[in-house]
Amino acid sequence: MRADHRSFLLRRHNFSPGLFSTTFQAPRLAGAIAPGQFVMLRIGDSMRPYLRRAYSVADADTLAGEIELLVKTIGRGTRALEEVPPSFPVDLLGPLGNGFSLDGLTTGSRVAIVAGGIGAAPFPLLLRSLRSRGVIADLFLGGRTQNDLAFRSRFDGLVEGEVVFATEDGSLGETGLVTRVFEARARAAGYARVYSCGPMGMFAALAKVVSALGLPAEFSTEAEMGCGFGACLGCVIPGTAKPFLVSCLEGPILPPEKIAWPA
Repeated sequence: MRADHRSFLLRRHNFSPGLFSTTFQAPRLAGAIAPGQFVMLRIGDSMRPYLRRAYSVADADTLAGEIELLVKTIGRGTRALEEVPPSFPVDLLGPLGNGFSLDGLTTGSRVAIVAGGIGAAPFPLLLRSLRSRGVIADLFLGGRTQNDLAFRSRFDGLVEGEVVFATEDGSLGETGLVTRVFEARARAAGYARVYSCGPMGMFAALAKVVSALGLPAEFSTEAEMGCGFGACLGCVIPGTAKPFLVSCLEGPILPPEKIAWPA
């Protein structure tokens, strides 16, 4: 059940300029969050920015009572978070949205995680959950350049399967789009499920791949959110069975066949 959690910043780790993680003290939230869920964050009592900002929860430590966010500085909200000093209070509304499904996965099942840039944010916690079930995960991380993947060390020790990097300029790993690199391997891998998060263009390409290969998939959709619980309808995305889907209520985790992709 969602609730307001008064918290404070414990620590921040900078991976590179504009890419960082923040860890907050939030015992009740850490015990309630599921992989793929998110929080709406406000810094202290400030009304600037006026609206809370949505962040996927990257990881949670129930024993320490901590949650971690993986963040890319984009605008005023993320810039303010980057500047928050230790012990500064924040408000966290959550847990929000649905989570990734683990149903049907058993020991020895193999899954793929395909992430574009900061779309990798929700996956440390998912990887921990998969590993606890004996599920093997291959991780595909893609970006325009290696700078987009400066956080990659965050996944050290979490991946039981293969880790594959893809950059469009060839500065790290394989050259090209991560969706194409994934497709080349997926035909023979026999994945039980594909999890993904990234920009909509990547999603559209990946949706075609998983459809052609008959692979079940779950996408963590990214949409601008004003409230996080369906009141403002600011996070709607086009649907197939109905005109639109409210990402914060019906998602953010959605099967690609429910989303109406551009022609």
